[in-house]
Amino acid sequence: MSKYFMYGTELQEIEQLMMLVPNFMPRGSGVIVVKETNDKKGNLQCPCGENICNYFTERLAAGMICYETIVDNCFKEFKAYRFKRRLARLARNFDGEVFINLNHRFRFCKVCRIQNISIENRNPAYLAVLFLLTADDRLWDSAKGHIYLDCFDFKRMNLNLIDTDGYALYQTARTILFGKEYISMSEIADEALIRADIFKAIINAILISKFGADMFQVNC
Repeated sequence: MSKYFMYGTELQEIEQLMMLVPNFMPRGSGVIVVKETNDKKGNLQCPCGENICNYFTERLAAGMICYETIVDNCFKEFKAYRFKRRLARLARNFDGEVFINLNHRFRFCKVCRIQNISIENRNPAYLAVLFLLTADDRLWDSAKGHIYLDCFDFKRMNLNLIDTDGYALYQTARTILFGKEYISMSEIADEALIRADIFKAIINAILISKFGADMFQVNC
């Protein structure tokens, strides 16, 4: 039996996406709990075949592990052509910046500074959700009053003023945090629906949910 609950269905790849999140519990397993993990690096391999989990943080900061290698390894099981094509373009054009713009970086860092908790000590899923909610101006206006030290109050976020981009970010955040499908892989891959910078934010949030604060050290 496949480890993926929805093997052979159109939802298989969203299940694969959630398998990237540490301690994700597949459908049918009860309450979804995302908690701290010591094994957030997964089992990444360099093109040369060497395991890059060893000294991951140090090698990442030194530029010995590149963004494209991380993306290729994390999404290697995904088969959808449109998604893979868009992902390859994102990895190929990576410029060393995980955030989509300066406003995104400023908002994210401001929240972390106010909370006064080192991002290295943060739950990867929390960082990923915060990364998504701070990526869009309108979404941030709706979300900023409902972000707490250990949770997010999605129900109180007013979505009336957000656009398609903000809605995609919002639903990806819920997907990562709750382990349920609120956005499909076909929607994420659709270039007519989701702009390139929003796609970048979504992919990087998924990587942050797996690797935590280490992803902010990627520089090549």
